[in-house]
Amino acid sequence: MSNHLTKSNYLNGLQCHKRLWYEENHRDKKPDTTISQQRIFDQSKKVGILARDYFPEGVLINAIAPPNSVEQTEEVMTEGNSCIFEASFVFNEVLVRCDILQKDSNAWRIIEVKASTSVKEEHLQDLAIQKYVLTGQGVNISETQLMLINNKGCVYPDLSNLFIIENVTDRVDQLMNSVRSNIETFKTILDGNDEPQVLIGEQCDKPNTCPFKSHCWEAVPKQSIFTIPRLNWNKKNELIEKGIFSIFDLPTNFSLTLSQRTYVNSVLHNEPAIDADAIQQELANLQYPIHFLDFETDNPAIPRFDGLHPYQQFPFQYSCHVLHQNNEIEHYEYLHTDSTDPRLSVVESLLNHVSSCGSVVVYNASFEQGVLKHLADFFPEHAPPLQSIIDRIWDLLDIFKKHYTHPDFCGSNSLKAVLPVLAPSLDYQDLDVRDGTEAQATWNLMLNTEDETDKNEWINRLKAYCKTDTLATVKIYKALLAL
Repeated sequence: MSNHLTKSNYLNGLQCHKRLWYEENHRDKKPDTTISQQRIFDQSKKVGILARDYFPEGVLINAIAPPNSVEQTEEVMTEGNSCIFEASFVFNEVLVRCDILQKDSNAWRIIEVKASTSVKEEHLQDLAIQKYVLTGQGVNISETQLMLINNKGCVYPDLSNLFIIENVTDRVDQLMNSVRSNIETFKTILDGNDEPQVLIGEQCDKPNTCPFKSHCWEAVPKQSIFTIPRLNWNKKNELIEKGIFSIFDLPTNFSLTLSQRTYVNSVLHNEPAIDADAIQQELANLQYPIHFLDFETDNPAIPRFDGLHPYQQFPFQYSCHVLHQNNEIEHYEYLHTDSTDPRLSVVESLLNHVSSCGSVVVYNASFEQGVLKHLADFFPEHAPPLQSIIDRIWDLLDIFKKHYTHPDFCGSNSLKAVLPVLAPSLDYQDLDVRDGTEAQATWNLMLNTEDETDKNEWINRLKAYCKTDTLATVKIYKALLAL
């Protein structure tokens, strides 16, 4: 084991003993950090730094390595400072750093900053290990608090109420009795040479997806019990404990709902369930010109444009393929490439390219409707034509919710699950940007680079991805027509 058990080690151990051991012994099995994950890390760091502005008397512990950071903390406390950032303490070979430590009369309150809008169990565990260490070092703790994002009351440009404070002392105190025993268990695991034997399960994605999941799940077949729609974890665990992972090994008398049994039978017999008549009736409602529309959006924790709440989505890009009755297809797109507010530019471009008549096909209508509604509310002068687009939206996803299932969808009806079955010639794997979270991260990278070559590369990647999203819906639509 390394010199100290850290707060991160502790939280990893609570999620899964195997994850704790792998982080120490098999980091080679950990995939590289993706740009989407890095963006989340960077955003959390920015939130933490911004939180310090609300405590102007705070003193930052800038030493990184213990024991230097611990010694600096002792010095700052001895000098009588009433607020400390990144205060470091060690007790029982456990190292913790406190985001904010604030003097409260003769005691101290621990304030943990999270880029979250609500209290989560892992936040309480985070505070519990901090309180255990500080109390062990003789620091009198009066309260444990969470500093969270206020996504309801805060509206840019006024960030004075970006944060709200939640006093969670009572809930943290309920966890304190188990902290010491957890620490001893985790130390034993880290000191050992043997990999802990832990079955895969819900903890692989809770509270966050484990970076070693792909390694632990590599033997899970494509047609697995995890693809059965809405199968609860009690039933999944029952099968896992028996070593049953493939749908083909599922006991014939295993209790399933009608829709779950229908799906399992379609896999077992390799037969899709397609209601071609219902699909044709749905398609008959579409009117030319048919617009295939997709937005890419960003939703930063710290808003930066007028009228936006924390985590509120705004569009920075769209793609639109327009299919005419003579089978001609035109493509239009817009990508905002500087750090100004993109919304009005998106609206003006969109209204130039989406005609006043004809259906608007999307995949998951609630998303596009939400984007358009926000734009209509914020730009009332453009509300009528934007509302017209909303009124003409037709959701392609509904076809796969109601009338078309296939074993190779693997229990999903997402665009990326459907596309390889209905239009295998189009492949997202050929792209550098492959999903919406990567598009967000790429857009922010593009905005922040000063290298023109890199910027143009990011722009090309974003355009290729968004164009593929709408081209995919065109190809799926044509495949459905061919039924």
